[in-house]
Amino acid sequence: MPKKRGDKDRYLQIIEAMGEGVLLISRKHRIALANRSAETMLGLSSALRGKRLEELFSGSELAEHVDSVFHTKARQIFRISSYHNAIGDDAVVRGKGREKQYEFCITLLDDKYAVAMFSDVTMLERLEMVRQDFVSNVSHELKTPLTAIAGFAETLAEESLSDEERKGFARIIQKNATHMQRIIADLLLLTSLDRAEIAPAMERTTDTRLLQEVKAYTQYKASTKEISVTYSSSDETILCSESLIVQALINLVVNAISYSPQQSEVTVSTRRKGDMLEFIIADKGFGISEDDIPRIFERFYRVDKARSREGGGTGLGLSIVRHIAIIHKGTIKVESKLGEGSVFTLSLPVS
Repeated sequence: MPKKRGDKDRYLQIIEAMGEGVLLISRKHRIALANRSAETMLGLSSALRGKRLEELFSGSELAEHVDSVFHTKARQIFRISSYHNAIGDDAVVRGKGREKQYEFCITLLDDKYAVAMFSDVTMLERLEMVRQDFVSNVSHELKTPLTAIAGFAETLAEESLSDEERKGFARIIQKNATHMQRIIADLLLLTSLDRAEIAPAMERTTDTRLLQEVKAYTQYKASTKEISVTYSSSDETILCSESLIVQALINLVVNAISYSPQQSEVTVSTRRKGDMLEFIIADKGFGISEDDIPRIFERFYRVDKARSREGGGTGLGLSIVRHIAIIHKGTIKVESKLGEGSVFTLSLPVS
């Protein structure tokens, strides 16, 4: 008897130490055992042991799967949503994007109990959605200029055109080919940043020098829209990859110009805040809605698709900025109101 009791205690300790959630559920839906991981993952305030599924969850999907296991004696593997005490479709409605996804495996133990093991796969679900969106978006972004190139190339080959018309069509082909090259270059840069293939050489420079380079690269873009861009630096020294930080700042300034009306203003300034140096890019443009703000650093996400493509953007600029900030152990944030403009702040450690 002591040996059996010792074995039982050891099994309970193993179950308690598991990273996956474990529930022992009776035929009448009562939880006879629940480990700490189960309680933590489900985020329920009360203890699970002794409670019936109907007491804990508003939805019936989990109980229905348990019934199916007892009825068919076959293992059930499925994914289910959870949000506080809501389960399944109820959680999706209540959570509105904040629900969690769990993968369950329920196996019959004996005539009285079934064992449910589950793990949190929320992040995997989201990553899969991001992957699918990325494939769809990159296909769409490349299809648009490719269609233009193919169409005008076909016209050039078959139609009897004047020299002026041919030159015009050739310019359109060149413009779209250049846009595709920019998309591919940005994708390659993002891939390198993702895989940490870039080990940037850090060098000491000043914010004044960085902003001078950014101004040289962006002043033509600003002049074509008659936008006034003012730069003010504090001549602070910073240890960074100069080329990457200049790239990030160019992306932010070009973004501000692209989403601002003609003859408006953009300001670029710096300030020291503790051990961080902040680069602040403020515009008086169209602004960003609260719904869009959490997603603007995603690849190919566009607040205004028509205006962004009109301005020649690849939809990857802000994602590149975020990756460059991460490499430098910095942050990028935005504050914005529709119709009032946006303020992007890139914060980088001084050393």
